[in-house]
Amino acid sequence: MILIKNAEVFAPGAMGRCDILTGGGKILAIEKSIQAGMLPGEVEVIDAKGLATVPGFIDGHQHFTGGGGEGGFHTRTPEMRLSMNTANGVTTAVGLLGTDSLTRSVESLYAKTQSFNSEGITAFMLTGAYWYPSPTITGSVARDLVYLQPVIGVKLALSDIRGPHMDARDLANLASEVRVAALVANKPGIITVHTGIKLVGLDLIFEIVQKHGMRADMFVPTHINRKNPILTDQALNLARQGAVIDATCLNSLPAEDDVHLSAADFAVMADNQGLFDQVSFSSDAGGSLPVWNKDKSRIVSMGIGAPDSLMFELSRLVNQKGMRLEKALCPLTTTPARIYGLKGVKGELKAGADADILILDPDKMIIQDVMAKGVIMVRNRVIERKGYFE
Repeated sequence: MILIKNAEVFAPGAMGRCDILTGGGKILAIEKSIQAGMLPGEVEVIDAKGLATVPGFIDGHQHFTGGGGEGGFHTRTPEMRLSMNTANGVTTAVGLLGTDSLTRSVESLYAKTQSFNSEGITAFMLTGAYWYPSPTITGSVARDLVYLQPVIGVKLALSDIRGPHMDARDLANLASEVRVAALVANKPGIITVHTGIKLVGLDLIFEIVQKHGMRADMFVPTHINRKNPILTDQALNLARQGAVIDATCLNSLPAEDDVHLSAADFAVMADNQGLFDQVSFSSDAGGSLPVWNKDKSRIVSMGIGAPDSLMFELSRLVNQKGMRLEKALCPLTTTPARIYGLKGVKGELKAGADADILILDPDKMIIQDVMAKGVIMVRNRVIERKGYFE
């Protein structure tokens, strides 16, 4: 058992100073005072006085097996490592494929997902990729959802100049397939939508919701935090119908002429319209960050997304936007837990939930310690448990 004492607990709601007892991978109790000497067996005590405890982050958009490749084979980004997540507070992650499902496969994504689970964090995956029909392991999206435990949905691109070029009937058929399989498997059955730059934006989703009766909350459009008023209005309207809209976190403020908007700025915009609970944050970790030439015909350099962007945006919400920590945590905890079917297990600090806990300096917004499923992964900012090949 591990006993965290004297921390300011954000569950994410503010609970004041409390002690947290963990054991067997779960949170056993949260009380104003728990005395180690009154507990049976050996108990490790962590004194968190002056620090805050918050739920481990849930990152719903990661490229476990790497992304990129648009600039040639040498621009394929490498696979992610366990410590990339734990050092940045991610204890639950969802993996997916990107543009490249030619040199990368859903099978290799499955293997990497199970590797992360073995190494100590909680990992899920989306079948499919950009394209339609979706690449799968078993031969269909529905069978992947039903028979493969870590598969909780499918990835798709819309409004991207690269494709796919599908119509409303195609999307309605995919949504129906996902919906039925999710009911059979008792899974969330989400469709994460990479949202491209074409002017039609999310029109296709609205069409099948209105004409075919599909549920808006099946869709999680991502990369929606752009300086595009049409896309912003569409995303917020979809949120009003029950969808969670996903903002891609940045690790620095975008330039004034950049097309991107920080996730924190987008969240404040949504909050002003009463839609903050419909916004999630994700990092796009492992994905490529290409820099194109002027006419976008050639990549001139390539960066790699990392989960450190999550803490950058959280800190910006709290320190620059003046949002209370307990509220600012929601796009990284309770909101993604809700859409990924993890409510009560992940994204909360309460008895019976998984012991995914971060201890952080609330003034500097720096992560000190990370616990995943009751195991200390990072202690005093030093990685204590690494991946198999790290």
